[in-house]
Amino acid sequence: MRKVLIMLGIISILSLLGALAGSGISLPGSSANSAAPVSTKRAVQMPVTPRAVTRSTPTPVLAQASPTPYVASQLVTTHVPLVLLNPSSARPGSTVGISGSGFDPGSTIDLYIKHKPDDQGTSLGFVQSDKSGTFGGFNLSLPSDYVSGPFIVVAQEHNGAHQASATGTVAANSPQVTFGTQVGKPGDVIAYSLKGFAPDEVVKIYFNSLNSPVIDTVHTDQSGNLRQDNLTVPFGAIGNNAFIFVGQKSQSPVTVSFLMLNLYPTITVNTYATKADSTLTFSGKGFGPNERVLLHLNSVQSPPIAVVTANGTGSFQNAAPFTIPFSLKGKNTFIAIGEQSQAPATVSIDILPYTPVAETSTYGGRPGTTVTFYGTGFARDELVHVYVGRTSQSTGQEVSCFITNPQGNVAAAGDYTIEPNSQPGQLVFTLVGDDSQVPTTTKMQVMAPDANSPLPPMPTTQSKPFVCPYTNSVPSRALLPTPTPVPMPPPGPAADTSSSNTGGQ
Repeated sequence: MRKVLIMLGIISILSLLGALAGSGISLPGSSANSAAPVSTKRAVQMPVTPRAVTRSTPTPVLAQASPTPYVASQLVTTHVPLVLLNPSSARPGSTVGISGSGFDPGSTIDLYIKHKPDDQGTSLGFVQSDKSGTFGGFNLSLPSDYVSGPFIVVAQEHNGAHQASATGTVAANSPQVTFGTQVGKPGDVIAYSLKGFAPDEVVKIYFNSLNSPVIDTVHTDQSGNLRQDNLTVPFGAIGNNAFIFVGQKSQSPVTVSFLMLNLYPTITVNTYATKADSTLTFSGKGFGPNERVLLHLNSVQSPPIAVVTANGTGSFQNAAPFTIPFSLKGKNTFIAIGEQSQAPATVSIDILPYTPVAETSTYGGRPGTTVTFYGTGFARDELVHVYVGRTSQSTGQEVSCFITNPQGNVAAAGDYTIEPNSQPGQLVFTLVGDDSQVPTTTKMQVMAPDANSPLPPMPTTQSKPFVCPYTNSVPSRALLPTPTPVPMPPPGPAADTSSSNTGGQ
């Protein structure tokens, strides 16, 4: 009986398991994909009450590219010669390491470098492989004539069949320009150096614009460098400017900023206090290099009295001789302006008056006595008029005249005979030069006639008004010698470097 009960329990359990499998219900620990025991009985479908099912929106998963699987037929299954470059990209002059493998053990291997595969190439030397057919430790200094593009290194067994090559790339240089100073003014000489241009390359230098004239041209060496050179700062606007260096092979422009300072020129004269009819000369410095300097008198609105050309350093010495006319009096100012830089400078001088001194040949005499005149301090070669009875209200009566020598002096010049009707007393002569226009006086004593001595006969011309014989022979130099005005040159912008200096006066 006990056995029968056990058998019935087992059968019941098996029936229950078969029903569960037919309904699709998974038991704990079982998998949905696991094979379920197949029951020969049809599972009874129980009615199922429908219920709401909550569906969640699936989160999209981004597809990731999987690596392309290798194909076994594409693999290299034989050990072929191989050359490697370290690094494979370098600048001219840089060092590249060369190593290789797959060559015959202990073989001699010749190394070459080429621009193109069909070039003959340049020999770099040779190496010897070890017992495993590899080599390393060979360093290549990339030649300076390899400016850009690829380069090829070839390893060829000497008298052998094995050969391999590797291709590298020449990294283009970044040209550099170094200035000794980046601040200055026109005419300053600036030292500079170049680095990283193409070997033996022509480099043109421009100022501010590639459309402006070339201010200088230089050549690099075989390494593409220029150790040191100098350039002169051209005219430019005050403030920020730029020098542009352009290699004709590499076409690599390099711009260097430059701060332009203002010019502060000075001007001096050979004397600061002198008389009219003296000659002035001018010296200046601090102007622009080789620029014309216009000299004005008292006003820039008047035409220049002279034009001076400065040298390469912006200076000049003892230039533009100028004879001071007698029309100038007192303080006067000369204004110098650079034609291109427009930088001004001024200098003032004092024009001193003449101080003539005169005396008669005698300090006294009776009527009928003839006197002559001595004098110093007059203008050179000027006509001097002698008056008597001259006052602030009257010009007086001209009685004589004479011309001074080149030093402005006179001795025993002119003559005057004391008239018979002259009253005893002091006789005052006033001497006035046509050019100096500064009167000076001299006196003599007229004595009473001697009663015992008859008076000499007076010249018949004495009673007529005196007429100076030199009036029309020596012209007045009150406005001479004034230089012929120099025409004003056409104005040009100070920063315009395309205009050339004309020079000359």
